Amino acid sequence: MTESASGNDCNEHHEAQTVAQGINHEIKSVPVTVTKDGTSDSSATKPEAKPQIELTDQTQRLPFARLIIVYLCLAMCFFVSFLDVNSTTTALPAIARSLGISSTITWVGTSYLLAQCAFQVLYGRLADIFGRKPVLIGCVLSLIIGDILCGFAKNGPWLYTCRAIGGIGGGGISSLVQITVSDLVSLKERGKYQGLLSGAIGLGAGAGPFTSAALVQGHDGRWPWAFWVPAILASLCIPPLVILLPQKPVVGNWKDKVRKVDWMGLLTAVTGILFVLIPVNSGGSVFPWHSSLVIALLTVGSVLTVSFCLVEWKLARLPMMPLRLYSSLSRSTLFAQNFLFGFVWQADLYFLPIYYQDVRGFAPLKSAYLTLPLLLAQSLGGVLSAPAMTFTARYMPVLWLGFVLWTIGAGLKLLFSRTTGIGVYVVAALVEGAGVGFVFQPSLVALQALSTRPDVAVTTSTRNWVRALGSAVGVAVSTAIQYSVTISSLPADLPTDVSSAVKAGTWMVDGPTPAWDNAVLVAKMRGINRVFITFLPLIGLCLLGCLWIRDIPLRGDDDEDKQTNQKRLISRYSKLTEMMPRKAGAG
Repeated sequence: MTESASGNDCNEHHEAQTVAQGINHEIKSVPVTVTKDGTSDSSATKPEAKPQIELTDQTQRLPFARLIIVYLCLAMCFFVSFLDVNSTTTALPAIARSLGISSTITWVGTSYLLAQCAFQVLYGRLADIFGRKPVLIGCVLSLIIGDILCGFAKNGPWLYTCRAIGGIGGGGISSLVQITVSDLVSLKERGKYQGLLSGAIGLGAGAGPFTSAALVQGHDGRWPWAFWVPAILASLCIPPLVILLPQKPVVGNWKDKVRKVDWMGLLTAVTGILFVLIPVNSGGSVFPWHSSLVIALLTVGSVLTVSFCLVEWKLARLPMMPLRLYSSLSRSTLFAQNFLFGFVWQADLYFLPIYYQDVRGFAPLKSAYLTLPLLLAQSLGGVLSAPAMTFTARYMPVLWLGFVLWTIGAGLKLLFSRTTGIGVYVVAALVEGAGVGFVFQPSLVALQALSTRPDVAVTTSTRNWVRALGSAVGVAVSTAIQYSVTISSLPADLPTDVSSAVKAGTWMVDGPTPAWDNAVLVAKMRGINRVFITFLPLIGLCLLGCLWIRDIPLRGDDDEDKQTNQKRLISRYSKLTEMMPRKAGAG
C-alpha cells in the first residue's frame, strides 16, 4: 500500500512538473492562484497588507434557447438606454422655448453625463457584491423615475436634476448589460451573439432623434413625450428581467454585502468628479474661467480626486477601481483611447444636430434623417466586428480598421460648410459610423481579454467610467470652443440686441434683424468647424495608440477549462515539492 501510494505521488509529481515547465512562461506573465471555489485571484501571489475579500464567481452557461431569450432581454435594455440618450437632442430647442431656459439648455445633456460619469465606476463592484440582476433592475428603475419626472419639469433646475437621476440609471444599464454578457458567453464565442446587442445600440441611437423630432415638430408643448416614451419602454423591460435573467446566488447576507461597499471611495469619487466637471462645463459661459468659484471648485475637486486614488490604493478592502488595472501598458493605452474617443463621439452626436439646424437651417426631422447614416453604419460595424473577432480569435485587426475609418471620417468633416451637398454628409457619416462600430465593443473585448476573470466586472465599469468621463469633458470643452470662436467671430459693429441673443442662445434665422443673419451664420460655422478640427488629432492619437496594445488570442470555454486544470496541477506540484524533501529526510 505504501509503495503504491508512493508510486502514485511520483507519477503525479512528474505529470505536474511537465505541465509546470510547459506553461511556466504564462504563469510568470499572469500570476494567478486558485481559490476554494475555483476562481482565480491574481493578488493572492503577492503579500498584501489589506485582508482579501473572496467574491463569488458569477460565470454561468445557459442552454441555447434560453441564452437567446436572455440576450434579447439585455438587447432591449440597451435599446432603451441609447434611445433615452439620443431622444432629447432634436427636442432641445422646443424644450428651451417652452421653459424659457435657452441660455442653460445644454445642461440637459450635461447633467445626464455628469451623473453617468460620477456613478459609473461603482457599478462593477456593486454587481460583484450584490449580483448582476438586482443592480441592473435598480438601474432601469432609476432611468424610469428620472424620465417620468423630467416630463413634469416646470423649470431648468427641476429638469436638470431629474435628468441626472436618469443618467445614473442609463450609465448603469450600459455597464451591467456588458458585465452580464461576459458571465454568459466566453470572449471567443461572443461574436456569434454580439450582433443582437450591436443592432440594439444602432436602433436605439437611430430611433431617438426621429422619435423626439416627430413629437415636437410644430408642437413644442409635446416635448415631455421625448422623456416619457423611453420611460414607458424601460418599464416593459422589468418583467422579462425579473422572470428570465438568471441570478447566481452571491455569498453573504445584506449586512455583510453593504459592509463590502467601498463607501469612502464612492464619496471621494462622486464629489471629486462633480467638483471638477461642473466648473469645466460652466467655465467661460456661465462663469468666467478666472472667477473664484471656478478656481475653488477645481481645486477642491482635484484634491478629492487624488484622495480617491489614495483610498483605492491604500485603504479600500474591495476597491471600486483597483489601481492594478493601470499597471499594464496595453490596458492603460486602451483606457486612454476610450477617454479620447468618448470625447469625440459624444461631442459629435451633440454638435451634428446643432450644425444641421442652426447653420444649415434644416428642420428637426431632416436633421434626424441626416444623422441616421452615422448611426446605421455604427450598428453595422458593431455587428460585423463580432464575427470578425470570433473568426480570427483576435481583436487588434478590428481595432486597427476601426480607428483608420474613424480618422478618415473625422477628416471628411472638415469639408462641412454652409453649402455642403447632402452626398458629402452621407459619405462622411458612413465612413465614420463604420469606424465607431469597429471600435466600441472590440475595445471592451480587448480590455476583458487582458484582465483576469475576477477583474472583468471592475474592468468593464472602469472602462465605461473612463469613456463617460471623456464624453462629459468632450461636450464641455467642445461647447466652450464653439462658444468662444463664435463670439470672437461676430462683427464689431453687430447690434447689441443681436449680439446678446447669440450669446444667450436665443438667436434665430429670419428674426427681427435679417440683415445680420449672414454674419451670425458665418460666426456659428467657424465655431462648429473649430470643434470638428479638434476631433481629428484626438482620433489620430487613438490610431497611434494601437502600436502599444498587445494582441492575445481570445479564449473560449475549452481554453479556460484547460487553463484552470493547468493551474490546479501547478498548485498540486507546489505542494508535492514541499512535501518530498521532508519525506526524504524522514527516510
